[in-house]
Amino acid sequence: MANVLVVSTVDHPERVLGRRIDASDVLKVVVPVVRQGVLDWLANDQRAFAHAERVAKRAGEELPGETVEAAPGEADVDLAIRDALATFDADEILVVLRPDDEAGIVEAMARPDAPGRSVYGIPLQTVVTPDA
Repeated sequence: MANVLVVSTVDHPERVLGRRIDASDVLKVVVPVVRQGVLDWLANDQRAFAHAERVAKRAGEELPGETVEAAPGEADVDLAIRDALATFDADEILVVLRPDDEAGIVEAMARPDAPGRSVYGIPLQTVVTPDA
């Protein structure tokens, strides 16, 4: 059993994470609000927020384990991770991102600096997958 923070910019993270998460794990799912243009991002686009909220809820329901929270997060992936860690004591962080050629401009600006690193000593794994 582990506390796993899942941060995803793809619509179906459960498709690639299902095998990486155990049924006994406790999850917090965060979907950064990245599906918007730069002007929308500056204006706090509600459509992108609602989309992220739906994706988070669905992923939380479909991933193995017990999801204690599923919510949208900051567009900056690093900030979304740090915000989530303020209320969730994670043992592991799984980040799911679209490939660079599929990422929108806000998402491309919001990627974590270095895949395979740790945040506050918590191991972070990055999975890059097409958003199918």
